Amino acid sequence: MPINTPLIGQLGAVDNPSAMPIARVQPTHTPLKPIARLGTPAFTVTFGAVIDSTTAPPSDTPEPVLPTVAPGTPTATLPFGPVVDPNYTPPPTYTPLPSPTFGSGTLPAPPTLPQAEGTLLRADLMGVQIHTFLDDNGFSAMLDRAAELGVGWVKFQLSWKLYEPAPGQFSDFYHGMVLNIQRASTRGFKTLVSIAKAPDWARPIAVRGLEDGPPADPQHLADFIAAFVRDVKPEFIDAIEIWNEPNLIREWRGNPISGADYMRYFRAAYEAILREQRAQPSALKPTHRIMVITAGLAPTVTFPGQSMNDREWLQELYNSGLATLSADGDIGVGVHSFGWANAPEARCCQATGNVTGWYEHPSFYFRETLDAYRQIMLRNGHGAAKLWVTEFGWATYDGLMRSDGTPAEIDPNYAWQGFLNQEQQAAYILRAFRLAQSAPYSEFVAPMILWNLNFAMIEGLVDNSREEAGFSLLDAEGRPRRAFYALRDAPKVR
Repeated sequence: MPINTPLIGQLGAVDNPSAMPIARVQPTHTPLKPIARLGTPAFTVTFGAVIDSTTAPPSDTPEPVLPTVAPGTPTATLPFGPVVDPNYTPPPTYTPLPSPTFGSGTLPAPPTLPQAEGTLLRADLMGVQIHTFLDDNGFSAMLDRAAELGVGWVKFQLSWKLYEPAPGQFSDFYHGMVLNIQRASTRGFKTLVSIAKAPDWARPIAVRGLEDGPPADPQHLADFIAAFVRDVKPEFIDAIEIWNEPNLIREWRGNPISGADYMRYFRAAYEAILREQRAQPSALKPTHRIMVITAGLAPTVTFPGQSMNDREWLQELYNSGLATLSADGDIGVGVHSFGWANAPEARCCQATGNVTGWYEHPSFYFRETLDAYRQIMLRNGHGAAKLWVTEFGWATYDGLMRSDGTPAEIDPNYAWQGFLNQEQQAAYILRAFRLAQSAPYSEFVAPMILWNLNFAMIEGLVDNSREEAGFSLLDAEGRPRRAFYALRDAPKVR
């Protein structure tokens, strides 16, 4: 998701447990507890575009749940979202907007939106990210919601530190997610798993307990991924994204921020995934293979010690041999292509409509990021590979309500979340999908994963004006917002 602040999701028994092999977990698996109440340590979320690395939002695994606070009170930031720069301020002409009027909180009627020139969208190129810190029934309900949307993919982000808290010791969260991935697959979804956040035991001693980062030894990451693929079974996993936004210090603490350093981890993980696939060929899916995706980067600029320009980072990755790592077409290039409040078709750098900031740099534009990454791929002889948009979206706080029934307020650091209303958010999401499925983008853009389905339901996020809640298709009570209806009703071919 768009960064302005660093930011960073399980399911129950299989319908027919005896019909599928489930390693480590017995069919009598005890349902997981719901997400922790206020004050109980939870998980850390990570997602989004970044330009301001001190205000970058998280990317998909929440921090400890935050208590309700008065508007304007400083709160901890999550690891996910678009990022700009640690000290970004809107241009001199920027005038803070008054808080929008959100209405009574009554469930809105589905919007009436033009059906983009009558084109059919390809469901197999569309997906949504689900926050999975849920009990069995809650996870099943989110799969139901994803099915209602008509998308072909679901994405889950795994916080390694929660899954393997000690070497070789796998938690209930790990065992539950093994089942969850299998269930999502048997429901007919293609599954994309993003793995990040090393446990302290694997990290350099000097940075244990500090933000998130990689293990000291790339082989530790490879071993964890191999164990997970082995237990889930390769046929139930369609793609794995190796890490999340490693061009930010909050995600790569302890190592140099560079594509060259990351390549050591990607290579080890890629080889481990290949070995597990060869060890467990599927009789039902003999041609099945797991796509291995490079980490989606935070769209941002370089701030020494905080972040690295994502375009420059990607070039370093190519300088380290990405294009020649495989000739089998099983590697994709991850991208987090956020648009802040700029239209998906827009190019830098002209403000339009109600936009009065967050438009003066190419990183603020969905289309500019896709174009820039593609040019880097072509320049490095990697034109046969595709871009995997593992996070994208537009945010609005329009219609979100706090737990006390009052309208939610926008964090001033994310004032761009007040530029769009729900109808505009819905329209931009559909237009982005259509843009990516039209020439020339359809030639090189693989599935796009909308960020996100249900983050507003995480306790405390709306009350604390967290950025990720504005992207959510469901509100804090789990009710569909207008973008949900628009995506659900968009004509699709399966």
